Amino acid sequence: MMKNIHSVWQQKKWKLILAASILTAGTAPALLSPHVVEAATNHKPTAYINNIPASYDVVIRQGVTYVALTELQFLGNYTFGYNNKTKEISIQTDRDKYILAPNTKTITKNGQTATLAAAPILVNGKAMLPLRAIGDAFGAQVSWNQAAKEAYIYQTDTALVKAYNGNDLVTAREAAIHLPRFSKLGQPRLELREERGDVDSTTAYIFEQGKKDRFFINENNNLISYYEVKNGQALLKWQANLGNGSGTLGDLFFVKTKPYAEAGTRPSLAGKTIVSFRYSLMAEETSYTVTNKAGSVAEGAAVPSKGSIFVNVPDEK
Repeated sequence: MMKNIHSVWQQKKWKLILAASILTAGTAPALLSPHVVEAATNHKPTAYINNIPASYDVVIRQGVTYVALTELQFLGNYTFGYNNKTKEISIQTDRDKYILAPNTKTITKNGQTATLAAAPILVNGKAMLPLRAIGDAFGAQVSWNQAAKEAYIYQTDTALVKAYNGNDLVTAREAAIHLPRFSKLGQPRLELREERGDVDSTTAYIFEQGKKDRFFINENNNLISYYEVKNGQALLKWQANLGNGSGTLGDLFFVKTKPYAEAGTRPSLAGKTIVSFRYSLMAEETSYTVTNKAGSVAEGAAVPSKGSIFVNVPDEK
């Protein structure tokens, strides 16, 4: 089950594979630069559907949050159609068929009608659904984060939660990075400033040795995000944009460049040993490095299970 879940993720968003690190308790004050304030001021509302960023802007009108209809593709096997004569939108799944229309609250599911809390709208020819309607009509869980200006649309995967709670560390880590993610920064998140293609992008997953319940996400050594796993959710607690100049970042000893923006509360790695994982799309293998503040302790590489990223590290419990 875990392999299938990760395989779907890879097919849809390889460029969004991120770096993760498991840490321990202990924090240091975050440094909030003017870059963070600027990002928070100009940030547009966005949505995450099963952790995948929406392709289109989120629209807010009269207090109602709207998401593009086609974003539902990340919830499952949906196909869409539009009848120009009747002005009706059709949504087809393996089992169900939905019919709805812009500016009307009526929705039909397999011939049975129901009333939505708000009507769908058209924006520049794009059908937009109210956030709450997606939850009510399609069985997804939805929420709106005003501070982050983010909408979350997700489905709870019991198999994923079970895998995370299991005793196999490799499987649990794989599950941890795919649990539903929610921002706790108290502001819009920072952005990746250096986009690269699938082959050129670099990612590293760094866990505290023997642990699974906290992780960093590091993209291209430019954007680092730190999550803590609680109650089947991954909570974003801290981020930093890294510059090009050499430097340090508190006791996060794996960071070798100075940040130019931070958000949230910086975690601590004082006295800890970490395991860093990097998956190579070209080589189809995962390299790992065991590191502490003094430097590298051990390193190696292995081919992960199909559709997975993490591998066993010798002597790690």
